[in-house]
Amino acid sequence: MGISPQLLYFVAGFSFLYYFAQRRPNPLHSIPTIGFSAPFLTYLSAVRWLVDAQGMLQEGYAKHKVFKIASWDRWMVFVSGPDMNEELSKMPDDVVSIQAAATDLIQAKYTLGENPVEPPIEIAAIHGPMTRNLSAIVPDIVEEVVLSVEKAFPQKQEWVEMTRMPEVLLQCIACVENRIFIGAPICREPEYIKIVTDFTVDVMKGKLVMDLLPMRLRPILGPLLPWRRKAIRLMKKHLGPVVAERQKGLQEHGAQWDNKPDDFLMWIVEGAWNAKIDSDFIYQTFLMANFAALRTSSLSMTQVLYQLAYLPECIQPLREEIMNAVAEDGWTRAGFNKMWKLDSFIKETQRYYGIAVISLRRKTLKTATFSNGVVVPPGVLMAAAAAATHFDEGLYKDAAIFKPFRFVEKREADGESTKHQFVSLTPDWIFFGLGKHACPGRFFVSILMKALLAKIILDYDVKIGGDGSRPPNMSLATTVIPSLKARVLFRKRQSYDG
Repeated sequence: MGISPQLLYFVAGFSFLYYFAQRRPNPLHSIPTIGFSAPFLTYLSAVRWLVDAQGMLQEGYAKHKVFKIASWDRWMVFVSGPDMNEELSKMPDDVVSIQAAATDLIQAKYTLGENPVEPPIEIAAIHGPMTRNLSAIVPDIVEEVVLSVEKAFPQKQEWVEMTRMPEVLLQCIACVENRIFIGAPICREPEYIKIVTDFTVDVMKGKLVMDLLPMRLRPILGPLLPWRRKAIRLMKKHLGPVVAERQKGLQEHGAQWDNKPDDFLMWIVEGAWNAKIDSDFIYQTFLMANFAALRTSSLSMTQVLYQLAYLPECIQPLREEIMNAVAEDGWTRAGFNKMWKLDSFIKETQRYYGIAVISLRRKTLKTATFSNGVVVPPGVLMAAAAAATHFDEGLYKDAAIFKPFRFVEKREADGESTKHQFVSLTPDWIFFGLGKHACPGRFFVSILMKALLAKIILDYDVKIGGDGSRPPNMSLATTVIPSLKARVLFRKRQSYDG
């Protein structure tokens, strides 16, 4: 005897209701949603998230202190405003993790490699010896900036159009950063620079591939990505003798040997030696550090250069300030600290355009509870709505208007001279994060960008090509990507007394 369709419908319906009745309540369900909450419809929200993350975050920021948005494979929770930014930044490390968030967001297990040391060796090196020695390494930064600009930019005293500026600046910055990371002449070798710049691009390529894969397929297909293994192999071939020599020195003389090299690679080698980690990890760590430094600084620098070319009327006041600062203090950290207008121009560009629409990325390790009662369960990615914060009219007057010297005016108020610098950390300025896990390399990045911009401003007249409009950015989920198609014109100036 057959089973009636009515009975099948009844059993299916009862099973469906019983399943939902037995489910443990998920705290995420009580968090307000931007977009759709219903199953399957969340994929429509995920599509919008890819192309309009800023719009969704702006909507959530205007309505809620804490809200959630669906991406392809998970819910993400976001906080709004300075108070919640500060609260998120102060959550204990055993409750939320910045490293676990970074691992998830960049698919680091497959793109960068797993990090067996906590805190990461490269972070310790940046926090410690690099920051302590920053004033001493400024002359090396400046020297390499001069060489890289002369190599990459036209030397004619007539207008010359350049394209693919993100790639040009990536090459320049790779040489300058690696002057500090590994020293000269290796930092100028085309083969070496190709390894680190290709790896920077390949990590983002790998992240995109992994993001598009279903979560269950990632452990299967992720290890097949070839780029990290290839980069480590090439780096080992290129730096193997240098690393071996430094390891031998540590083994024979210990950490205090006479004439021990004093650069970033040495700090990484010594950190790995102390942690008893094998050599492959040294190359992987060195690549990780290059990726983190190159990606942030090259994208940020591209945004600033486009804005400078779009507003050529700003060049002369910046030029005068730079020349005055150099005349007083030379090309030193003190001299760069006096370039308030240049600092403001950089910061306002990042406020207005930026390179990401979120900041303060964290992943919950335990249940996290906010002061307003919102509960976020373990295993959830959280972040602050950075771009929405930076466009908050209550925090930034005329926030929708680009004001190149906005922060000079703020710094001129009594007691405010250091609060509004590009590298400053405040709950309403979270480009570099906030609190103890803020970007440790921000001081180095700031000086590098100022040195590179100062050299370009002193040596060149600059303007946007085409119809004179600023090239639009491309947005891909939380990432803001400067246009690759922009045309920028440069004209070499006559020599100046610098």
